Amino acid sequence: MKKRIFSIALCLILLLSLTACGSYEPVQKAFDTKVKSSAPSSDNVIAQNSKYSLEYDSSTGGVRLVEVATGTKWELCPSPTGEQEYDSLGMPIKRHGFPQSVLEVGYMDLNIIGGGNMVTTTYDSVIDTGRMVYKEIENGITVEYYFDSQQFMIPVDYVLCDDYLSISIDSTKIQESNNFRIVYVSLAPFLCSVENDTPDSYLFMPSGSGALLSTNSYNDQGVVYKAYVYGDDLTMEKRYSATNKMAVNLPVYGYKSGEKGGFSIIDSGAETALMTTTVGNTLYKFSAIYPSFQLRGYTNHESKSFNSTSMVNVYPENMVDGTFSIRFYPLSGENANYSSMADIYRDYLTKENILTENDDEKALSISLIGGTEITKSFLGIPYKTVFPTTTIEQANNILSEISDNNVDSLAVKLKGFGQSGIDVGKIGGGYKINDNIGSASQLNNLSKACTDRNIDLYMDYDVVKYSSSGSGFSFSGDSVMSSGIIKADQYIFDQAMRTNEEDLKYRLLKPSLFADAVLKALNKNAKFNVNGVSFETLSSLSYSDYSEYNKSSIYNSKSGFASAVSDALSQIKDSGQKFMATSANVYAAIEADIITDVPVSSDKGYAFVEDVPFYAMVFKGYVPMTTESINLAISPEKAILGAVEGGIGLNYTLISQWDNDLINAFYPEFYSTVYSGVKDGMLSCYNDLADYYDNIKGAKITSSTVIGSGVHCTVFDNGVTVYVNYNSTSAQTPAGEIGALDYIILGGAA
Repeated sequence: MKKRIFSIALCLILLLSLTACGSYEPVQKAFDTKVKSSAPSSDNVIAQNSKYSLEYDSSTGGVRLVEVATGTKWELCPSPTGEQEYDSLGMPIKRHGFPQSVLEVGYMDLNIIGGGNMVTTTYDSVIDTGRMVYKEIENGITVEYYFDSQQFMIPVDYVLCDDYLSISIDSTKIQESNNFRIVYVSLAPFLCSVENDTPDSYLFMPSGSGALLSTNSYNDQGVVYKAYVYGDDLTMEKRYSATNKMAVNLPVYGYKSGEKGGFSIIDSGAETALMTTTVGNTLYKFSAIYPSFQLRGYTNHESKSFNSTSMVNVYPENMVDGTFSIRFYPLSGENANYSSMADIYRDYLTKENILTENDDEKALSISLIGGTEITKSFLGIPYKTVFPTTTIEQANNILSEISDNNVDSLAVKLKGFGQSGIDVGKIGGGYKINDNIGSASQLNNLSKACTDRNIDLYMDYDVVKYSSSGSGFSFSGDSVMSSGIIKADQYIFDQAMRTNEEDLKYRLLKPSLFADAVLKALNKNAKFNVNGVSFETLSSLSYSDYSEYNKSSIYNSKSGFASAVSDALSQIKDSGQKFMATSANVYAAIEADIITDVPVSSDKGYAFVEDVPFYAMVFKGYVPMTTESINLAISPEKAILGAVEGGIGLNYTLISQWDNDLINAFYPEFYSTVYSGVKDGMLSCYNDLADYYDNIKGAKITSSTVIGSGVHCTVFDNGVTVYVNYNSTSAQTPAGEIGALDYIILGGAA
């Protein structure tokens, strides 16, 4: 008990200290206790166009979308089918309040020690005990939800557009008192939901490649899975992480319920969102997927008291300023499936002039690892040096041999060729070549040789992680802070000891400095005469920064992070260089000339029933892609099948030479990567699929279908169809029997 009180007290002290020290004035207004409710007591039509009608739902304070032609309804708060249920005493069982809520709100009560994190909903705190103010706006309404017990108000705009419903919150219009602080808001939590046990139904979650979740009843707790959009916030204080979680790279989600479905795009504030799924809860009666916008970020801080350790959430005083919105697209009939969801998102990106067609696809990409720091000794005195796992000369020889084996569709990334090799060192690897690996003149010659061989060459720069000052960036002054206003130190994970390696501490560059770091890389790349640049960490990671807490809320809870990356990457096209992204979040993917390490599987949560190639479906024909490193995959066979199913190229990670000191390396890139041992399998796989890739070059995916457990079908717009079997036994398909871990191609390269 003492430990808990100490932890909570620390949390409140830190929060209040930020209030005292900061000069930033939040724009949120004080809670209005006098305004009177003005919400209609009966349902009414708000707006209508040729396709849909938007109606107010007086029982929940939400809305419903109605298809004009058929009368089909999509409700914010769905009602279960079936007869009224009764308890053992014959009393009617009351419906759970959460599915009847248009908002869920997490907050802190600062009146009491031990109040901690608390949760309420519009059903619990607005419908009966609070107030609602109803205001008409163009093609919609604003409903102000007054949580009187918690003394805050959240306004939500509902606007009918041509073919979708827009739902948004402007946090600058939120009202709060001094006693309560909003932490997060879950927006329309049951808009994308399925009544449990509905046949032919699923939730769609964009985990990794994409995943379908079961909606079968489980128990009165259900199965809850959560993942941050664009990956975990690295500013969070963590002691260790035993697994590599598959990120949510795309800010989308959806559902299918028989002949009806829905698809949502988070079109503003996605960086702050936590994607949540609740599956099979027998009290809710529904399985749902929804975003929770973290309006106040936090650090999960490790607090020590005497001989005990506990974790507490440290929140900043300031709320993130901005708009948080979703677009909901209703689906029905044959369009109620994840293929139509991919079509909608792709169309959204193209209409916003974000995506353009690109058929310069590569059947193969490789990452060559330059080197890593190892410990040697001289006369018994230990010292650190970079061991060259692949020198520039060796890279040239490898690429020459691969090219001579009739590989004519190749992209190459040089990773870990900087001053510290693959290890975290100065920003951008010091923007220099390590002397043990090669020289600038050798790199220049390699670049010329790649041009002659029609190989796209990319130099990778880590402009996110760094462990020492240099290249114009200060380790102390230019790194991010957590919400506790301390430097957000990071550590390499020691898999053997299952803890953080204290000697390998590093920090993260402030997002406000991304543009400067990228520009330095572009200028250096031009001097190296390399026409392609890679930013592996910048395109795949995300985090917060609270170092400007007394001036602004920007970068709190990751807000503005995507814009900072986009602004930095926009300089690449102006430089005339090409850009390679890796495991890219959408804001980096749309800037890329090629994406490597494209996910071909999901995080495989408990309720996940099928992985689907949603990521590939969105970008195929627009951004060339290659899969995760096949020789580093847990199951290389399934990684290849994922590449075939999504129509994306192969990818391998290679080194030229091995040293026994690499056994102690903290990076997985050195295992099963020696070129001489990987070469034959890589070339054989390339030759097997070269014709297939040639036939689908530039083609788009028109449909993806799960035709049986682990058996999928992909159809391209040029008529090529591929069936893939991920099972360890053979399966029947419309194309005939398909062997275990095998595929069948029809049309084109059949």
